[in-house]
Formats: sequence, C-alpha cells, structure tokens
Amino acid sequence: MSPANSREAAPVFAAVVFLFGGMAIMAGAPQSAALTLVVLAWACGALWRIGSIDGQRFRIDPWWLFLLVGAGALWQLQAVGPDAGEGLMRAMAGAGIGFLVGAVPLAVAEALGRRWPFQPGDVLLFAALGWLLGPWGLLWALPVGAASALARHALVQRRRGRSWLRGHVPLGPGMAVGASLVLAATATGLADIGLR
Repeated sequence: MSPANSREAAPVFAAVVFLFGGMAIMAGAPQSAALTLVVLAWACGALWRIGSIDGQRFRIDPWWLFLLVGAGALWQLQAVGPDAGEGLMRAMAGAGIGFLVGAVPLAVAEALGRRWPFQPGDVLLFAALGWLLGPWGLLWALPVGAASALARHALVQRRRGRSWLRGHVPLGPGMAVGASLVLAATATGLADIGLR
C-alpha cells in the first residue's frame, strides 16, 4: 500500500469500524461492550498495518499512528468512565514514558557518535503505545514486543540464508504483537494492568 493509499485507507477503516460499533449499539448490545470492540478493532487494525508497513519498508506510517492514538483516547475514556481526568493522566504518563524510552537511547547514541539503535518513527510508536496502554501496559508490551521483533528477524534472516545478527530489526511487527496481546488480555479480563 503506497503512502497515498494509506492516507485514504486509515480514515475509511476508522469510519467502518465505528459504524459497525454504532450498529451493534442500535441492535441492543451494551454500550461498553460495543465500545470495547470498536477500540480493539481500531487498535489491532492500526497495529497490524503499522507492523506490516514497518516490516516491509522500515517506516512507521503516521496515518495509522493517528488512528492508534484515537483508539487510545477512546480506550482510556471508556476504561475510566465519567471521570476522564484519570484516563487522560494515565495516557499522558504512558505517552511520556514511551517517548523517553525511545528518545533517550537515540540522544545518547547521537552524543556518542554511534549508530542509532532504532529510528525516530519507532519513538513515535512507543509514545503511541504508551498513550494506548498507559505506563503499566507499556511495561508489559515492550518486552513482549521486543522478543517478537527479534524472533521475526531471526526467522526472516534464516529464510534468506543470513546470520540473524546481520541487518536491521524492524520493531513495528513485534510491538504490534506485544501491544495487541496486552490490550486483548486486558479487554477480556485475563490481566489487570491498571487499564480498567
């Protein structure tokens, strides 16, 4: 999908998912359950596209990041209920921590004259994941995502007949897996990491 098509596909995807959520509410589904499904569909769909694009082109698409941030805003507001201040503070803390997790290694590498450990788009992805999951969810998603990214890289390099120590590791696919697992576990009640 080219950047122009991605720019058009992200809002269309968001509108279709939101429309199905509205139809579910009109059909008699509980509003909280329908909103949870909308957020899960938005977030997992955006994460899937971010991971797919990053895995193919080493690029984090900003249009799908915007959709992920929108899903995070809905999730934090829905999880807290009428008191949106707590959800907003949790989202802002998660985004700040996610940004620092990515920006500090880049700044240190730049100061030491070394190669960057990852790209600036990955920093934005960490911040968006922090916005979506909050600080505790980010704490769980980052190690799972990093392990998934390394496993994917090892498989791709093995298929190409190269050492897994060579080449760049796109973080998007692994972070998509980690964040999706944390979000799904929280939404289904399997894990309580402070999101609900």
